[in-house]
Amino acid sequence: MQQEKLKLHSMAGDDQLFHRQVHPSWVQEGRVTSQAFRPTPKDEGLLSVYDGAMIAPEPSFAHYTTVLKLAACGTVSVTPAEVSLVGLPSRPDPEPFPEHVVIDFTEPMTSAKLKAKAQVLAEKARLRGWTYFPS
Repeated sequence: MQQEKLKLHSMAGDDQLFHRQVHPSWVQEGRVTSQAFRPTPKDEGLLSVYDGAMIAPEPSFAHYTTVLKLAACGTVSVTPAEVSLVGLPSRPDPEPFPEHVVIDFTEPMTSAKLKAKAQVLAEKARLRGWTYFPS
Protein backbone atom coordinates (compact mmCIF):
# COMPACT_ATOMS: atom_id res chain seq x y z
CA MET A 1 0.00 0.00 0.00
CA GLN A 2 2.78 2.46 0.93
CA GLN A 3 4.50 1.74 -2.40
CA GLU A 4 1.27 2.54 -4.27
CA LYS A 5 0.90 5.84 -2.39
CA LEU A 6 4.45 6.85 -3.27
CA LYS A 7 3.80 6.27 -6.96
CA LEU A 8 0.61 8.34 -7.12
CA HIS A 9 2.33 11.21 -8.89
CA SER A 10 4.96 9.16 -10.71
CA MET A 11 3.21 9.86 -14.02
CA ALA A 12 3.86 13.58 -13.52
CA GLY A 13 6.29 15.26 -15.87
CA ASP A 14 9.75 16.13 -14.63
CA ASP A 15 8.83 19.80 -14.83
CA GLN A 16 5.62 19.55 -12.78
CA LEU A 17 5.69 21.54 -9.57
CA PHE A 18 3.74 21.58 -6.34
CA HIS A 19 3.25 25.18 -5.22
CA ARG A 20 3.41 25.98 -1.51
CA GLN A 21 2.21 29.35 -0.21
CA VAL A 22 4.61 30.82 2.34
CA HIS A 23 3.35 32.59 5.44
CA PRO A 24 5.44 35.69 6.26
CA SER A 25 6.50 34.19 9.61
CA TRP A 26 8.15 31.30 7.74
CA VAL A 27 10.73 33.65 6.21
CA GLN A 28 13.78 34.68 8.24
CA GLU A 29 16.32 37.11 6.83
CA GLY A 30 14.83 36.62 3.36
CA ARG A 31 15.16 32.82 3.55
CA VAL A 32 12.23 30.40 3.53
CA THR A 33 12.49 28.17 6.60
CA SER A 34 11.61 24.50 6.81
CA GLN A 35 8.44 25.49 8.68
CA ALA A 36 6.92 26.13 5.24
CA PHE A 37 7.06 22.37 4.66
CA ARG A 38 5.99 21.17 8.12
CA PRO A 39 2.30 20.51 8.68
CA THR A 40 0.78 22.35 11.62
CA PRO A 41 -1.53 20.56 14.09
CA LYS A 42 -4.62 21.82 12.21
CA ASP A 43 -3.29 20.12 9.04
CA GLU A 44 -3.55 16.69 10.68
CA GLY A 45 -0.38 15.59 8.90
CA LEU A 46 -1.52 16.64 5.42
CA LEU A 47 0.46 19.54 3.94
CA SER A 48 -1.53 21.52 1.35
CA VAL A 49 0.02 22.44 -1.98
CA TYR A 50 -1.29 23.39 -5.40
CA ASP A 51 -0.92 21.08 -8.40
CA GLY A 52 1.28 22.96 -10.86
CA ALA A 53 -0.10 20.91 -13.74
CA MET A 54 -3.43 22.64 -13.09
CA ILE A 55 -2.43 26.11 -11.86
CA ALA A 56 0.61 28.38 -12.16
CA PRO A 57 2.36 29.93 -9.15
CA GLU A 58 0.86 33.44 -9.49
CA PRO A 59 -2.79 32.32 -9.78
CA SER A 60 -2.24 29.86 -6.91
CA PHE A 61 -1.01 32.74 -4.75
CA ALA A 62 -4.00 34.87 -5.78
CA HIS A 63 -6.41 32.03 -4.93
CA TYR A 64 -4.77 31.49 -1.55
CA THR A 65 -4.72 35.15 -0.56
CA THR A 66 -7.96 36.45 -2.12
CA VAL A 67 -10.35 33.50 -2.32
CA LEU A 68 -9.21 31.62 0.79
CA LYS A 69 -8.22 34.90 2.47
CA LEU A 70 -5.07 33.45 4.01
CA ALA A 71 -1.77 35.23 4.57
CA ALA A 72 1.20 34.56 2.30
CA CYS A 73 4.18 36.57 1.10
CA GLY A 74 4.99 34.42 -1.92
CA THR A 75 5.10 30.96 -3.45
CA VAL A 76 7.83 28.34 -3.49
CA SER A 77 7.68 25.01 -5.27
CA VAL A 78 8.95 21.45 -5.14
CA THR A 79 8.52 18.61 -7.61
CA PRO A 80 6.57 15.42 -6.97
CA ALA A 81 9.89 13.57 -7.43
CA GLU A 82 11.48 15.63 -4.63
CA VAL A 83 8.55 14.78 -2.37
CA SER A 84 8.92 11.07 -3.19
CA LEU A 85 12.68 11.30 -2.70
CA VAL A 86 12.15 12.10 1.00
CA GLY A 87 9.76 9.16 1.30
CA LEU A 88 6.49 11.08 1.42
CA PRO A 89 3.43 10.22 -0.63
CA SER A 90 1.32 12.89 -2.28
CA ARG A 91 -2.14 12.72 -3.73
CA PRO A 92 -4.82 14.90 -5.26
CA ASP A 93 -7.41 16.13 -2.76
CA PRO A 94 -9.89 18.12 -4.85
CA GLU A 95 -12.48 18.45 -2.08
CA PRO A 96 -11.47 21.98 -1.00
CA PHE A 97 -10.70 23.12 -4.58
CA PRO A 98 -9.75 21.28 -7.81
CA GLU A 99 -5.99 22.08 -7.76
CA HIS A 100 -5.49 20.93 -4.17
CA VAL A 101 -2.86 18.26 -3.48
CA VAL A 102 -1.66 16.99 -0.11
CA ILE A 103 1.79 15.85 0.88
CA ASP A 104 1.12 13.11 3.42
CA PHE A 105 3.11 13.26 6.67
CA THR A 106 0.68 10.94 8.52
CA GLU A 107 3.00 7.92 8.50
CA PRO A 108 4.32 7.62 12.07
CA MET A 109 7.74 9.28 12.40
CA THR A 110 9.73 11.09 15.04
CA SER A 111 9.57 14.87 15.14
CA ALA A 112 13.27 14.88 14.18
CA LYS A 113 12.55 12.80 11.07
CA LEU A 114 9.60 15.03 10.12
CA LYS A 115 11.78 18.11 10.52
CA ALA A 116 14.55 16.53 8.42
CA LYS A 117 12.11 15.79 5.58
CA ALA A 118 10.76 19.36 5.77
CA GLN A 119 14.33 20.72 5.70
CA VAL A 120 15.14 18.79 2.52
CA LEU A 121 11.98 20.07 0.81
CA ALA A 122 12.69 23.63 1.95
CA GLU A 123 16.23 23.41 0.59
CA LYS A 124 14.97 22.14 -2.77
CA ALA A 125 12.52 25.06 -2.87
CA ARG A 126 15.22 27.57 -1.87
CA LEU A 127 17.51 26.31 -4.62
CA ARG A 128 14.69 26.79 -7.12
CA GLY A 129 13.94 30.26 -5.73
CA TRP A 130 10.59 31.98 -5.35
CA THR A 131 8.27 30.74 -8.10
CA TYR A 132 6.07 33.76 -7.39
CA PHE A 133 6.85 36.80 -5.29
CA PRO A 134 4.56 39.82 -5.60
CA SER A 135 6.32 43.09 -6.32
